[in-house]
Amino acid sequence: MSAAPTWAVVLSHNQLRYTRECLTSLLALDPPADRIVLVDNGSMDRTPERVRSEFPSGEVIALGENRYFAGGVNAGLARALEGGAGSVLILNNDVVLERGALGTLRAALTADPSRGAVSPRLYFYDPPDRIWFAGGIVSRGFALLRHRGIHRQAGAFEDRALPIDYVSGAAALLSRRALTTVGLLDPDFVIYVEDADWSARARAAGFALWYEPAARGWHHVSVTSGGGLTPLKAYFRLRSGALYLTRHAESWERPLAWSAYGLWTLVLLVRSTLRSDFASGRALLLGFLDFTRILAGSKPPERRPEAFAARTPAR
Repeated sequence: MSAAPTWAVVLSHNQLRYTRECLTSLLALDPPADRIVLVDNGSMDRTPERVRSEFPSGEVIALGENRYFAGGVNAGLARALEGGAGSVLILNNDVVLERGALGTLRAALTADPSRGAVSPRLYFYDPPDRIWFAGGIVSRGFALLRHRGIHRQAGAFEDRALPIDYVSGAAALLSRRALTTVGLLDPDFVIYVEDADWSARARAAGFALWYEPAARGWHHVSVTSGGGLTPLKAYFRLRSGALYLTRHAESWERPLAWSAYGLWTLVLLVRSTLRSDFASGRALLLGFLDFTRILAGSKPPERRPEAFAARTPAR
């Protein structure tokens, strides 16, 4: 199985500073991507024009509106597949990769024909020795999504390459065969959990998902959504989590998941109240109410990120 040619798709929504840093790291990769595409989700800071001027070797798709994470990434994936890509590296604009990361990811992807996608080890940008993602795990019984190794110091975490439950949409190399078999990301999720949903569909189609710690990157976590707990994150993590459960969890897991998510919501509600962050508290309550409705079989409500934040993120 060949991964060539490899296209890189970067999604942006404002935050030109981080986009520049990301694209600069992509141009420094050795071996490089065969083509770089920036998909811009309606930035207001002239990102498309500036990137066309400063990075003329790349391609810019200016959507003119915020299609959020799945919608934006899908535009780039469709362009890459149309252009004949053998594999596609999807990358948040707030991630930078180590020089040899793409070559390592391609070697891991092609080492086994059953592999449909591979993610690198991702660190927090600050502090740079703290792990953010070392593979995605879905806990059995509760169907909770979590990152292996999160917040662990690199030297204190025993790690190896291994199969995982889901790859991270912040940085993952996807094979053409997986994309054409499984399809693209599901925009019903709006923001959050799209990567876990695609991964679950890929595993159901017979693909293995792989984590390769020898490939490394650094992530400015949540810069577009404000960092920490925000009303937007409080609501959509619950909404997207419920949608994932209805599609991929066993029926007997749902009551356990409801209890676990309820406890998680209560802890965050107490923290937000102690900080007088009443906007996030209200979003948590609304999120858990909609979470419960979705698990009970109701259609996910048509709520948009604009209702929770003046500045809406690509992810």
